[in-house]
Amino acid sequence: MTAGSTVVAAARTRGLRKVYRGTVAVDHVDLEVPTGAVMGMLGPNGSGKTTTIRMLLGLVAPTAGEVELLGHRLPEGAAKALPDVGALVEGPGFHPFLSGRENLLRMGAAEPALATAAIPAAVAEALERVGLAHAADRRYKGYSLGMKQRLGLAAALLAPRRFVILDEPTNGLDPAGTREVRAVIADLHKAGTTVLVSSHLLAEVEATCTHVAVLHQGTVVAQGELGTLLDSGNATLLVTTPEVALAVDALRDNRIPARAVPEGILADLTTSGAPEVVATLVRAGVPVHEVRRQRTGLEDLFARLTESSEPEALDAELALMGDLR
Repeated sequence: MTAGSTVVAAARTRGLRKVYRGTVAVDHVDLEVPTGAVMGMLGPNGSGKTTTIRMLLGLVAPTAGEVELLGHRLPEGAAKALPDVGALVEGPGFHPFLSGRENLLRMGAAEPALATAAIPAAVAEALERVGLAHAADRRYKGYSLGMKQRLGLAAALLAPRRFVILDEPTNGLDPAGTREVRAVIADLHKAGTTVLVSSHLLAEVEATCTHVAVLHQGTVVAQGELGTLLDSGNATLLVTTPEVALAVDALRDNRIPARAVPEGILADLTTSGAPEVVATLVRAGVPVHEVRRQRTGLEDLFARLTESSEPEALDAELALMGDLR
């Protein structure tokens, strides 16, 4: 890459805003999905995730702001960008009296990236990929919620894509189905496809995503590489010791927050370093068997960012994390 060149993001928004009849659904969203990343979009119900996704796909016109998809400005560049994008948004919609296979064959016929002769094989491969081959010839109206979700995912993967957007892809799936979706996302990432996943399952996001964007009250409050975001939270030190009570008292007496956990104690490193914690315990005669730095979990980070009801509290949290927006 030459000096001064810029990386084209798979998707980018600037000042994105959407108002429905006086209600602000999305407010000044600046989002960037790096090419080749698996980005998890997290947020409570009503935080603006689906509305943002719909504007990214040109399904909803923004009230204000700009949208860029695969290097093309929307809406004028939609015809160039959208053929390279697969999407599952707000649950799939298919003809109820056609089978899953028949529904996909009809979609394949309208797919510019598929030659007519290649459509049956592409449909069979997509059905197999999402674990629906056994029910491919059953009518869609008889599908369970999880099977409908699988068919929607198969439709998004019917042709090769540069960018795949999945809105709650594991909705209605059992644990086995959730693992299969995780495997599909991993395969897409390995092949170089960019993936944007909207989900409320934090464990799934932590297991599958390279990047995260957190939405709160219609705006992005944090985004970036998952590891960087987790490292930005309050770090703690896990100390294994048989003298738990003595260790907790010794640290608290020295103004180091600490609490007992099943593995030993957790010492907060916000105002002190690991050497200071260990030295304090040794001076107090506490036997230290093992010391490990603990990283903030995604659940804790998400809760801190989205449960702050007062703007001042949220600003303080973000300041503590650093400029990650």
